[in-house]
Amino acid sequence: MLIASRAVWTSEQTAGAAQQPAGARQGGAGAGGGGGRQGGGGRGSAPDTGGYGTSNTLYTMPEAGQGGGAGDPTAEQFAASPEAQAIVANAKKIAATDLVNEVNRFCTWNAGATVTPANGGDFVQVFDNIYYAGTGGVGAWVIKTSAGLILWDTLDSEENYKNILEGGMKKAGLNPADIKYVVIGHHHFDHVGGLEFVQKNYNPTILIGKLDWDVVMSSGAKMRRGVDVLDGQKVTLGDTTITLFLLPGHTPTSVSGIFPAKYQGRTFNMLNLTASRFSTYASLAAFQRIFDEGKRAKVEAVVQVHPDINMLKTETIAALRKSPLSGPHPLLFTPEKAARYMDVELECGRARVAANKTALDKARGPEYYRTPDPAPSAAGRGGNGGVR
Repeated sequence: MLIASRAVWTSEQTAGAAQQPAGARQGGAGAGGGGGRQGGGGRGSAPDTGGYGTSNTLYTMPEAGQGGGAGDPTAEQFAASPEAQAIVANAKKIAATDLVNEVNRFCTWNAGATVTPANGGDFVQVFDNIYYAGTGGVGAWVIKTSAGLILWDTLDSEENYKNILEGGMKKAGLNPADIKYVVIGHHHFDHVGGLEFVQKNYNPTILIGKLDWDVVMSSGAKMRRGVDVLDGQKVTLGDTTITLFLLPGHTPTSVSGIFPAKYQGRTFNMLNLTASRFSTYASLAAFQRIFDEGKRAKVEAVVQVHPDINMLKTETIAALRKSPLSGPHPLLFTPEKAARYMDVELECGRARVAANKTALDKARGPEYYRTPDPAPSAAGRGGNGGVR
């Protein structure tokens, strides 16, 4: 087993990192992911100055929000902006006739970012080596390799992890004890619900973005800290390599990835996002980059663990319950269509930024880059001065 970034780590080395006490490597951020000037929030408290969290602006994107709608324009702003509507018109041209539903959903003030309600539980085989477990509202991927399993997310609760994910694995002939790696897209509860149970029972190597680890470790979870994901990091297990990318925006160190899928004797790439809503300069740049990576990899599907937001639909999951499939695979598209899909989503994000440009520019005005004045000394004499 290998994890590679700028260096290559063996499984023994990463296991050692996972055993390191949490306090040695964390600064503890709030559950909201914390923007440097927005303040933290949620379960954890703000870290001391110099830690990794709400007080360290090198590691945060102040205008990116805290996993909600911060940075979105209003519906009225979006409709009234000539620049935004011109970009929407271009997105519709890219969409042609086969991506009409997508452009109508993404090119709105909030990208139609509504999570489907939970409706029970599913565990389906998506491709020869990839399985999906879901509650109806959120899911997880299981990637089968020649040397064990890679798990992406752990559903929204320990109960659902045990009943839906682990129960489904056992019915499919997969042994949960073979889980060697767990990748977490971001720290929100609906992605880490079964994580503590998995670590306690199977001790896999767990990979999460650094600031998202901070939140997990400050939440009261009884866990050992694992590996901080580095951008471009590769995780190899047996005959399978997945590539991880930081996708900041939904949380400061959200993680997305490209992994290989096998079907009918052919191997192709999938892009797994951790969110699809971006309305700020910082998050727009991050998505432009991840879509460029997806195009270079010639991905043939763009998905995430939440159904009905990207190419994974509720009806897709229903179709996959039937085996063998009849007709074309419902989650297999051409690289050309996947590329246009990403272009449509990106253009719609650009439209939201254009509609809210006044507020975004104010957040990034000269005052943002200004070094604060030093606090007066106890004697009332000013600070250390310095050239200004």
